[in-house]
Amino acid sequence: MAVDGVPAGFSRLASKGEFLRRCGEFYLHDELPIMGVRIGPEHLNALQIVHGGLLATLADSACGAMIWRQSGGQLWPVTVNLNVDYLSAVRAGEWLEAHVEVHKTGGRFNNASCLLQVGTRVVLRGNGIFTRWKEPA
Repeated sequence: MAVDGVPAGFSRLASKGEFLRRCGEFYLHDELPIMGVRIGPEHLNALQIVHGGLLATLADSACGAMIWRQSGGQLWPVTVNLNVDYLSAVRAGEWLEAHVEVHKTGGRFNNASCLLQVGTRVVLRGNGIFTRWKEPA
């Protein structure tokens, strides 16, 4: 059952970064490797479809969040490379999900991919390479 437009099984992401907080309210599925957002007018470009930058942000953030989750919160991933293919437009009011698959963790580089979907419609395909955050010397 959806509450406030958020499907059951999702909890609000407690982001520590100001950038993501300014992008809107993001949600993580409690069990599955899925991150979601309800699209609002603040996410739209001049064509009244979701700005591609928000889609790339969701892909990047979702992959990073799932690598972090899989590491038990021990690995803070930083994006080295992100590739995205935009496949379909997203509109205001739609529930957008990033379905993530983490392929490799634990080494110097960690790999993940995702599909952004509205229902069963795939709107973006992305993959990224991430490394561990290290404080500058």
